Amino acid sequence: YNSGQFHHGNRKTEELIKQSLEVGLLLDKGIIARTGEKAFSVFGKYGICFALRNRKNEVSGLYFRSTLNDDKNKHYYLKNRSGIYPGYPKSETQKLILTEAIIDCASLLQIKEIRDNYSLISCFGTNGLNEEILNTIKSLENLEEIIFCFDQDDAGEKAVKKYAEDLRVM
Repeated sequence: YNSGQFHHGNRKTEELIKQSLEVGLLLDKGIIARTGEKAFSVFGKYGICFALRNRKNEVSGLYFRSTLNDDKNKHYYLKNRSGIYPGYPKSETQKLILTEAIIDCASLLQIKEIRDNYSLISCFGTNGLNEEILNTIKSLENLEEIIFCFDQDDAGEKAVKKYAEDLRVM
């Protein structure tokens, strides 16, 4: 969870500020705080943070899901993101569930029967079955079944129809 305070108090160092600016967790908006020090805008404030992982299972990107009920601020992705949530599936995967959103995938991972019998990958929305995910699916030599877990709205239904056809011809 990002309360927006990670760069304050005892944790505040020049190195932390520098690295946070480099990766985009802090944004320099040229603001001066009441204390007279430089203030920063915090990326993904009030959001739950999910790690995106590369093929080596290293964190290679971050996604934040807002906890506020605000139509303007729901999803935050760092610039130049890469990686898959919750991570790359095992090479012996036979059954794969593709979810529309990371929060959906995180929810399904709480169910032991699903966790034990399926690999899961989250897409990044209805337009988010990207090349990294497609290439990962292509590499699963034992894959027998793909289950789509998308919203049943128009966008979700159209995406499933399109992706099912795209994956069928792979």
